[in-house]
Amino acid sequence: MLKLSLIIPVYNEERHIRACLDAVALQTVMPTEVIVVDNNCTDHSIEIARGYDFVTIVQEPRQGRGNARTAGFNSASGDIIGRIDADSRIHSDWAAKVIQRFESDSELAGLTGMSYTPFIPFVVSVRTTLYSRAYYWFAHAAFDTITMWGANMAMRQSDWQKVAGKVILDDSKVHEDQDVSLWIAGQGGKIVQDNSLLMTTDEQSYQYLPKLLHYAHLYESTKSIHKKNGNLTSPKLRRQGFLRTLPGRLTAYLLGIPLFIISFALFPAYYFYLSKINR
Repeated sequence: MLKLSLIIPVYNEERHIRACLDAVALQTVMPTEVIVVDNNCTDHSIEIARGYDFVTIVQEPRQGRGNARTAGFNSASGDIIGRIDADSRIHSDWAAKVIQRFESDSELAGLTGMSYTPFIPFVVSVRTTLYSRAYYWFAHAAFDTITMWGANMAMRQSDWQKVAGKVILDDSKVHEDQDVSLWIAGQGGKIVQDNSLLMTTDEQSYQYLPKLLHYAHLYESTKSIHKKNGNLTSPKLRRQGFLRTLPGRLTAYLLGIPLFIISFALFPAYYFYLSKINR
């Protein structure tokens, strides 16, 4: 059986990390190792993580998700490197499905899955996969290839080694998960979206205006960088084609403008809510 290393970058996530690691503990097949990357936490996140005997702590003093992810990936010893966020609660068959997919497909370089998130802002009792589906529709249309989402993804160790020295660590320039995806895809790596690979989160801040604007900026920057470095024009890129990405293009036009309007209207409420929980 292939060995799976699970990486969880963490920066001040004491509200979420216990539920995240409880979900890992309930896996039908446990990862070979679980690495929590301490990215300069000042709260009780790492203290909580140390309470789980299957967790290894790795320190990364350089701030930023790209740095934390890379430190975790470079510390991994498994054949497969899994990656989730500290607020991800993976379903009990997550690790088993990841291992099975890579064992059954020797060409598979990367794998990504879906998330149940709150359907209505501030209401966690009603969840849907709509938002993660919409994200994939948009991203796969924008790049004309499948990319992975950092909150629910895995890649083959050998494919990470091919791109580890090329990925961009500056979070102000790229979406780090899209960046590593496009490096792999540009070299012909096969990435698959598996809608049965599931996790749940209580976080839903897609409508938070500053985050939406920041993510829009990072998308444009990521796309520009990978046009210049040749990954998006590579003949090895596994393209989706116009018809398969048509839902994403429609989503961008039909939902994009209403999303910005809703974000603007909800901004005061989100600002108050986030200020309260981050005290």
